[in-house]
Amino acid sequence: MGNTSIHEHDNSLDDISVAEDELIGQSMSEKSQTDKKKKKKNQKQADNDRSGYSTTFYLHAMLLFGGRILHKALSFYNSLFELTSQEKAKIYRNISTHYANKGHHEKSLEHLKDWVKLEPANQDAHYQLGLALSATGNSASAIRCFEKVLKLNPEHKGGIYHKSILFVKMKNFEQALEGFKKLCDITENAKVYYNMGIAYDGLNQVDDAITSLEKAVEIDPDEIKYHQYLGFLNVRNDDHKKAAGYFTKVMELERERDDDF
Repeated sequence: MGNTSIHEHDNSLDDISVAEDELIGQSMSEKSQTDKKKKKKNQKQADNDRSGYSTTFYLHAMLLFGGRILHKALSFYNSLFELTSQEKAKIYRNISTHYANKGHHEKSLEHLKDWVKLEPANQDAHYQLGLALSATGNSASAIRCFEKVLKLNPEHKGGIYHKSILFVKMKNFEQALEGFKKLCDITENAKVYYNMGIAYDGLNQVDDAITSLEKAVEIDPDEIKYHQYLGFLNVRNDDHKKAAGYFTKVMELERERDDDF
């Protein structure tokens, strides 16, 4: 009976040992699973941290890049205020010329007016403004511009010529003749004599008109419209023989012009 007790006691110890081993194994398994969960959680957190850092990085990079662009834009804008009046005037002149060359005279006018404000003593500014106003049909304002040009430079040929041309269009032939005569004292130009003839014709001074047109032909004998106009003037003056000579010359010049092509 004593042996049986010892044997049973040994079996009890073995059972306890096995139970302890199972508990230890279970504890280690649970710990392993807990460690895995923690590791997975930490990994996920690390991934989130990296992702967050990347987004923040790119956001700040974009802000920095945008800041540079804004800085450059502001620097350029501020530099506009550092331009001299002469530099600004040159910009307005160039812009107005750009629009005028494209036939956009209304747009050209805006910048020409700015140019005149900056350089009121610049005869070319007033002259270009006068040309633009003339092109848009504003003859009265254009004449005032040309008068300002002539105050700055009384012998400005362009100012005298275009002012006189506008007077012809307005049928103010006497004032037109004043300008053309002044131009003839400064220079000899076929166009001036041609338009002087038109002004004389407007006043029914046919003989003076013929004299002016003959001078135009003398300077530029190949211009068809001068001969043609002389032909009509001589018809009105009842000199049909002379008129026929001019009309014949017109046909000869037209044939020569056709042969050139």
